[in-house]
Amino acid sequence: MGSKSVFSIIFTTRFFALSAAMSATILGAMLGAMLGAISASAQTVPRGAVAPHSADAPFKARIVEDVPGPNERVTKNLIRVKATKTPSGFRVPRYVSLKYSTSNGRTGPSSKHPVQWQYSRRGLPMIVVAETEIWRKVRDVNGDESWMNRRLLDGKRMVLVRGEITLRAKPRSDSRKQATAGKGALLALEECDAKNWCRVTDPESHITGYALRSMLWGAKPL
Repeated sequence: MGSKSVFSIIFTTRFFALSAAMSATILGAMLGAMLGAISASAQTVPRGAVAPHSADAPFKARIVEDVPGPNERVTKNLIRVKATKTPSGFRVPRYVSLKYSTSNGRTGPSSKHPVQWQYSRRGLPMIVVAETEIWRKVRDVNGDESWMNRRLLDGKRMVLVRGEITLRAKPRSDSRKQATAGKGALLALEECDAKNWCRVTDPESHITGYALRSMLWGAKPL
């Protein structure tokens, strides 16, 4: 056997060994990538999708920290229905308030739907934007919507202070100061006049005074 034949045999053997090693490496990399993709798909949510919410661990609504300022509009896109055409006999949209200190807002109009938001503040004002016989679709101060059983809601008008305000003895900016209310404070709404001054009462101190409508979320006409 000549030197060329020996060289050919050695070269061919090494070539196949190298090819086998490269194939094994490439195959391992492919398997690793496939397993990684499977693992990632099991642990992540596709872009644009929303992870399902557990009814046992509902979200907490952003209420006090994110009360919108007087120049922010959060009552847009409301569908209006006359009182004669609603199950409750009241017009839509309308203001209501939370009757209890803990209230669950669900993704749909039944107790079988998961809890989307949980509110932990009695008296919080909401806007009813749709309704069935038993359920009301409500919008909160941040613009988030969910469904609530009608028994959780009260017709009493409440407002959220949108920024620190001074309650005046009379509906004038130069009237005597009654009290000061901070951003996020809850006040009971009595009435508002044509000049956009509203008579409100602090439920805790029972102090009554006047404040401008623009500084009260829940006082704007719908």
